[in-house]
Amino acid sequence: MTNVRALATGVLVLAIGCAGGPAPRPAPRPGDPTGPVGAPVQEVPEILVTGTPIEEAPEVPLDAVGSRNVFGPERVRETAAREINELVQHIPAISTRPYNGGEAAAPSFSMRGLPDDGLTEYIDVLIDGVPAGPMPYGWTALSFFPVTPDRIWAVDYIRGAHQVRYSPNTVGGVLNFLTRPVPSEPLLASRLTTGTNDYLSALFEAGGPVSGSTSVLGSYVNRRGAGYRDDGDFDQQDASIKLKHVIDDESWVAAAVSWMEDGHQAPGGLTRADFDADRFGNARPDNRFDGHREVADVVYHRDSDDGYVEAFTNFSHTKRHLAAQRPQFGAPTTFLDWTDDSYFWQIGARAEQGFHFAGMPHTAYAGLRFHREWLPNYKIQSMPFGGGPSTTTRDSEYEMNTLSFHIDDTLRPTEKLAIQVGVRLEWIPTAKGSDDIVPFDFDEDFFTALPGVGASYEVSDRTAVFANWFQGFRAPQVWGFSSVPPTDEQLDLEMGTSSEIGIRTRGVHGVSGQLTFWRVDFDDFGVFYTGFYENLGRIVTTGIDLEASWHLGEVWVSLEGLTVGGSVTFQDAELRSGPNDGNEVPYAWDSKAAWYASYARGGWSLFLGGTYVGESYSDDANTPTENPEGNLGINPSRVVWDLRVARRFEIGDGDSVEIAAGATNLFDNEWYVHSRGGFFGGGLVAGPPLQGYLSMDLSVNW
Repeated sequence: MTNVRALATGVLVLAIGCAGGPAPRPAPRPGDPTGPVGAPVQEVPEILVTGTPIEEAPEVPLDAVGSRNVFGPERVRETAAREINELVQHIPAISTRPYNGGEAAAPSFSMRGLPDDGLTEYIDVLIDGVPAGPMPYGWTALSFFPVTPDRIWAVDYIRGAHQVRYSPNTVGGVLNFLTRPVPSEPLLASRLTTGTNDYLSALFEAGGPVSGSTSVLGSYVNRRGAGYRDDGDFDQQDASIKLKHVIDDESWVAAAVSWMEDGHQAPGGLTRADFDADRFGNARPDNRFDGHREVADVVYHRDSDDGYVEAFTNFSHTKRHLAAQRPQFGAPTTFLDWTDDSYFWQIGARAEQGFHFAGMPHTAYAGLRFHREWLPNYKIQSMPFGGGPSTTTRDSEYEMNTLSFHIDDTLRPTEKLAIQVGVRLEWIPTAKGSDDIVPFDFDEDFFTALPGVGASYEVSDRTAVFANWFQGFRAPQVWGFSSVPPTDEQLDLEMGTSSEIGIRTRGVHGVSGQLTFWRVDFDDFGVFYTGFYENLGRIVTTGIDLEASWHLGEVWVSLEGLTVGGSVTFQDAELRSGPNDGNEVPYAWDSKAAWYASYARGGWSLFLGGTYVGESYSDDANTPTENPEGNLGINPSRVVWDLRVARRFEIGDGDSVEIAAGATNLFDNEWYVHSRGGFFGGGLVAGPPLQGYLSMDLSVNW
């Protein structure tokens, strides 16, 4: 019945858009993607990367063949999110959950019912177009997120057929976090934030032209806090230097170098008894993660008649050091110490070109990329908890080379109809590794062709319908090869197909919305049903996303500056293989919603929003009864509200100071999940309580 009501509401919202005629163009509001009145709307390029010349929040094209959400800088700031987890909760179909108690530094994203192991392994996560993971193919887990929330300027979440342009791990979508672009005018910006649990964050950014054709941006963040768990401290430093050089009217080159260092406690979960005694307690105070990452990225761009070409290269090094007690419950007897160095390097080119053929316009997009990743050092040592000699239990090395090619063509048989057809070829000629202690030794190769097709039709100049279908994959993980059956069975690519059909409307009497029906069929994913790692898993999920926003000032002048909006997702995620065939996917809720009211006028701004996440199971068997260890049972539903109030003062020509106060989990709702474990240990993990903060932003065009 709930799904029917949501569907009826969505149809009503979108019917308003279909029935209404062209609405007058509103004056721009703070954070709108429009410039001065009458200026063209800035639409989103297909891939946002280092150097992309975007100064304001862009808008998704009306005729996009897939669903997509872009949160611009104002939207990012007004959510009051102190952590990345809190920010992405407001994006349709995405949810997060506590995993090991170190969520301030290690967020976990889940989308569209795909496996949720707490480490964000089944979605392509990017930062300025560069993979965020330590090894995008062979080790997708994010032990820490390599950019602080302070430097996140915008968020772009992409679904649909054009995902043939990306790889790997695209079945659930592509989530691209953007940092501030190099400013075209002199800029000096700082933000100081202090809050509960000894939270302190300082951001400094400075940049602008240093010559007639070259501009730079330097950023630095120092962020730390005690965390909301006992002995849950974290400390992060995040620095970046960007450069953009305009060669001539048609071409530019951009480069970026970033470095991040992270250290945080990882309390893990609690038994029911420990949780009842202190929901924010820490039974594993010696658990610890330390790591750092360095990234370099260069992009060359050149415009041509009806198109452009880009060449790019990037390099990443990630160092991780994890320490955790064993056993997970009870008195510890041993201590595990894990270290690894992960690298990847990419080089490639992509191009877009418009042309006419067979009496209709076409836009061709193609790309070629060589990717290499390697793990020369992956070592785990075990030692007595009280001290003593250590024993090496793992000492692995690994390397993988891939060559990817994709091409698609968007053709327009009529002015209103756009059809996109494309394919991606993935060849992995080398995937090899060895370990003399475990032991294992493998040398594999893979090849696959991944097609995609999509279409959109503009019903009016404010409304369009769209549909798409595409295939994606996930490569076998480094650790998986050490657990294959003794028959030396080769692991396969974990394949998935995704499809959507939807309707989108924009700007009719201030209302914009989208209704999307989607399905994901993820096959051959790795499971341990038989005690070995094998391609025996299958998940099928179906869902509905409904999104809407309403700028009330476009209907009633007295409400100028007031916007309300939100989204709701219903999904059914089922296991379709193994001993629990027909059960719900762990941590895959049936319903999720996000809502907000935003007001900006006269220098004041107010944001009040919230999220709802429905209940879910914590294991494949859908165990309804909680066990004493706290790692099994039903994860209850939760509602969390956020608030931010700010006042901006103009102190000069383009200079400003903003004072803000905010709170996350405004009503201090006590919620938790049953964590299944991982390196740091499972059990009951409490969600963040009420946390408040004060911040001051200074922006100077010097």
